[in-house]
Amino acid sequence: MELRKHQKDVAARILYQGTALMAHEVGAGKTAAMIAAGMTLKRIGAAQKPMYCVPNHLTEQWANEFLRFYPGANILVTTKKDFTPANRQRFVSRIAMGDYDAIIIGHSQFEKIPISRERQERLLEDEIRNVARMIDQMKKEKGDDWSIKQMVVFENNLKSRLERLANEKKKDDLLTFEQLGVDMLFVDEAHAYKNCFTYTKMRNVAGIGKSSSQRATDMMLKCQYLQEVNNGRGVVFATGTPISNSMSEMYVMQRYLQPLLLQKLGLDFFDNWAATFGEVVTSLEMTPEGSGYRMKSRFAKFHNLPELMSLFRLVADIQTADMLNLPTPKLKEEKATVVISECSPFQQQIMDDFVVRAEKIRKNEVDASEDNMLKLTHEAKLMSIDPRLLDEDAPSDPHSKLNRCIGNVFDIWQQTLGDRLTQVIFCDSGTPKPGQFNVYDEIKVQLTSRGVPEEEIAFIHDAKTDVQREELFESVRRGGVRILLGSTVKMGTGTNVQDRLIAAHHLDCPWRPADITQRDGRILRQGNRNEMVQIFRYVTKGTFDAYLWQIQEQKLRYISQVMTGKSISRSCEDADETVLTAAEVKAVATGNPLLAEKMHVDNEVARLKLLKANWQNEQTVLENKIQKSYPAMIAACDEKAKKILTDIQTADQNRQTSFSIQIDGKTYEERPEAGEILLLLANMTDAGQPTVQIGQYCGFPLSLSRSIFESVHLQIHGAETYFIELGESALGNLSRLENLIAKIPAMLRDIEQSREDTLLQLAAAQKEIGKPFEEEQKLQQLVARQSEIDFTLEFKELQDPVIMQLGNELDENLTNDVEIEAES
Repeated sequence: MELRKHQKDVAARILYQGTALMAHEVGAGKTAAMIAAGMTLKRIGAAQKPMYCVPNHLTEQWANEFLRFYPGANILVTTKKDFTPANRQRFVSRIAMGDYDAIIIGHSQFEKIPISRERQERLLEDEIRNVARMIDQMKKEKGDDWSIKQMVVFENNLKSRLERLANEKKKDDLLTFEQLGVDMLFVDEAHAYKNCFTYTKMRNVAGIGKSSSQRATDMMLKCQYLQEVNNGRGVVFATGTPISNSMSEMYVMQRYLQPLLLQKLGLDFFDNWAATFGEVVTSLEMTPEGSGYRMKSRFAKFHNLPELMSLFRLVADIQTADMLNLPTPKLKEEKATVVISECSPFQQQIMDDFVVRAEKIRKNEVDASEDNMLKLTHEAKLMSIDPRLLDEDAPSDPHSKLNRCIGNVFDIWQQTLGDRLTQVIFCDSGTPKPGQFNVYDEIKVQLTSRGVPEEEIAFIHDAKTDVQREELFESVRRGGVRILLGSTVKMGTGTNVQDRLIAAHHLDCPWRPADITQRDGRILRQGNRNEMVQIFRYVTKGTFDAYLWQIQEQKLRYISQVMTGKSISRSCEDADETVLTAAEVKAVATGNPLLAEKMHVDNEVARLKLLKANWQNEQTVLENKIQKSYPAMIAACDEKAKKILTDIQTADQNRQTSFSIQIDGKTYEERPEAGEILLLLANMTDAGQPTVQIGQYCGFPLSLSRSIFESVHLQIHGAETYFIELGESALGNLSRLENLIAKIPAMLRDIEQSREDTLLQLAAAQKEIGKPFEEEQKLQQLVARQSEIDFTLEFKELQDPVIMQLGNELDENLTNDVEIEAES
């Protein structure tokens, strides 16, 4: 089986560099590339015991793939039985004592292998030392008292926090990870370890991941160990979504794979990294309950993008769908179809209740244990799908997005009866619950009542074991099960059922852009026999759906910038096609034409500002080249041409009819003898000593020097100085010397050509300099319209009855004060 070019490239990168982040599109074949890289490392002796850490439900699938590529490989595969308390010690001992081509282990089993207590303590001490250093730095910079106090609290709580993360209860008294002999680690679906502890003094800023998990800390410790024993090599991460939710995840990935580089650059503390590459943006956002707008600070912009991407790409091998051009099916409508449902009167009534509840929560009029924004958010998300998820006695709206989804699924099922094509429905809320109204059972009941056989509808939740899961997937691939329902977690990564998939349905909008990528990756995947497919996204106007799509827009703006590699600006503030799709969905869901226009104007202004920034940069560069670079290059060419012309004259005046060279005061006319003497003098030349003059050839003085890299150079001194690197062949060295003298006229021609090229570039630059920005007028018009829209939206917010009442009271007080002052 032949690997594709991008798979060979990343395998070669792993071989040479020893570490990589395989940020390849979902379905691009990361498994095969990692297997090939690991086996090659093992074959050439660069790795002795590679370990593959993969999602639990994929261990057997990985083993099958490994043996398909390498039937004779000696691999050790974990099962659930191997890591039961009774068998764990024996299995870990097998890892330590055996000689395997690969060890395939699940994420949770990998976590149960402990890292030594000494290493945990060392990490703890390093973290405390870093925080203490930042406290000193803030004191010197006269930082605000709150920030310093917060960092002191971090310092005081760090030990207990990391000890809690270590969570020794999950780990038995086994051999430690360091004792297993593992020297190469491949981590599949590495985004599962993104919640690595990051301390920061920033507050009230969205978009910074502040959560932490035991598994991420455990992975960090093991990566640090492997990099220490392998001189920075030994760890490979693979994920289709390296930045899945927040900007800080990019820093986390660099912290895993580039710790020494971050430390060298002084960017190992998150706030330093964020100050260098990030920017907090404050913008107008819709409130979660959808009743108005508010100003919100978000960490949603990259700055100094070229430098950041240069660092990131030292380890990251990024391959997006547009780069790969894989044989995947195309979307029938060129993008996902948005199905909009009107908000029913009952849903509108609940939304009004949400607004009242949200106001009470913000004013602290209700205890957090009774009601809070998290609870409200969850209920609002359920209500936008179907109000019966909150109240089973709620009326069923035939035009709700749930019923419209059921209608679309049935129509497609009926149209594709002959080919037995399949569909998937994603819904993370309203999962199966016996005895309660839920989305899954409602869909099944409605479809079966319309004539769909019950055995052709399946829930991913019914597959309790890996065997059942694989049997279900095989049935979908054959067309036995034609409608599969599941959540992103259970039906995302590792779900290969694309063979007959004709449609995918997003009944709800997940929180993370990565989840949408994973969902769409189930159908837009190699191996799908359908050339054209459909993806449906269902939205209810005037509900929480609008806010969810707004969040997606914010997150996709920077994620897509980084992953597409279109880093043509110092800042990434333009919106590519993916972002625009999310913005359109948000605007459609809101039903507010002004907000819809705002989304369009904001994106267009961002695009034009980017183009203008590029134009300004180009004008500055052109001006510098016209005034400095090109004249300097032309002058340098003239000076060099003058020197080379002098050397041509010297060579012509000393042209020889027979070979003759002067070395160390003696003239040699025999090439072998002269070559041996030259080689002898070269071997006697020491590194670091001044250039030693040794003789003359064709009127040019000769000298020798040895570089710090141990290579010896013969220097030919004329008006210009020429260099030849000497080898081990006596006659070969003399041939190089003779060829160089013969090539001097060709050097003059090259210089003259270079001068001509520079003159042409100068003329072209002079034509371009001073040209106006072509879309300046359009940009100014849009900026003015943007200000009008923002003012109107803010004014609408000020028209809130509570705010207006406060304003009236303020006016009355001011009037009374004026009257009192006038009377006095």
